[in-house]
Amino acid sequence: MKEAIELVLNGATVVTIAIVIVIVARIAKRRNELKEESGISGKTYLTLVGIVEVLYSISLLMILSAMGVNVMKHLRNLRTGITTIGSVDMAQIRIVGTLGWIGFAVNRTVSFIAPGYLLVRGGKRLPKFIYSSAWTEVGLEGLATILIFFSLFLD
Repeated sequence: MKEAIELVLNGATVVTIAIVIVIVARIAKRRNELKEESGISGKTYLTLVGIVEVLYSISLLMILSAMGVNVMKHLRNLRTGITTIGSVDMAQIRIVGTLGWIGFAVNRTVSFIAPGYLLVRGGKRLPKFIYSSAWTEVGLEGLATILIFFSLFLD
């Protein structure tokens, strides 16, 4: 069961990353058109994506630190620190203590901010591809949250 959860979670993560890259590229390319058509600001969206990535990384560091990983040791060498953050397998995490749970809550909450902005601000006025991609991202993030939560209790 644990292996199936890991496989689905890792697959959902890869697809979500691909969707985010495509949405960012589309919005960066069509910023002005999208503002007129759907009322979303490309600059605001791209800023949100940047902020989300920073908060996401900080929350991963909180989770790893709560698990007993010497985060500062890895961050001394920036390349190793970035590799450490980028290679975290969310199905393998263990939430330990208040710091870990806060990190988990931040990690999962911020993942909905950028697609949420698109759906709330642009809604049905968005081009169909961006609209459906944003909903797909929300769905995959929701699935990932559920799978991570259940994987915490499987051993």
